[in-house]
Amino acid sequence: MSNNTHRTGSTEATQILDSDVLREANAAAAEAETDDWANQRAQDRAARDRALGKVPTSSAPDPVLPAVHKPTTEKFFPSLGLFLLRLVTAGIMGVHGFQKLTDITGTEGFMNSLGLPSPHYMAWGIGIAEILAAVALVFGLLTRVAGLGIAALAIGALALVQWGAGNPFQSGKPGFVGELDLLLAAVGLTLLFVGPGRWSIDGQIRANRRKNKARY
Repeated sequence: MSNNTHRTGSTEATQILDSDVLREANAAAAEAETDDWANQRAQDRAARDRALGKVPTSSAPDPVLPAVHKPTTEKFFPSLGLFLLRLVTAGIMGVHGFQKLTDITGTEGFMNSLGLPSPHYMAWGIGIAEILAAVALVFGLLTRVAGLGIAALAIGALALVQWGAGNPFQSGKPGFVGELDLLLAAVGLTLLFVGPGRWSIDGQIRANRRKNKARY
């Protein structure tokens, strides 16, 4: 009796083991079939993309960021030259503006002699404009606007004062009348067209803007 029971238990264990093995084999076969189907789908998709001329994402080249090129005027020696030019021009404009504002009565009389409207306000306005232009050039802030203002003031002085009364070339005097104003007009236009260089607030703002543009 015990032998039959032992034999029956062994048979049931064998059947259970065989059933587990069969189940694992079926699962492995189904998984392999699924992998084969997925591989076949991937191959078909790749062949279709090649036929359509598409480049797989993995093989696409990495985007190349554009190189940030520094303008010539922001290199060392051009920036140094523009900085010195700004300082000298600021000194000239500052002295002129200070003299006008400290002798506002004489400046007003001079404006009145030229026939300009509202000579009192013109005297104050031109003096303050020259002081503001000098400060802007020292710090390199709104330099192009300051250059435009300097050019406008100098051209106005040439047209109304220096060259408006007669021949600028006078006998017995070297050069010609209005040399300083002509030079200031040229400097103002240069700053308007070229800018202040790297050694300025405007230059730093422009450099930061280029870096942010290249980064994003």
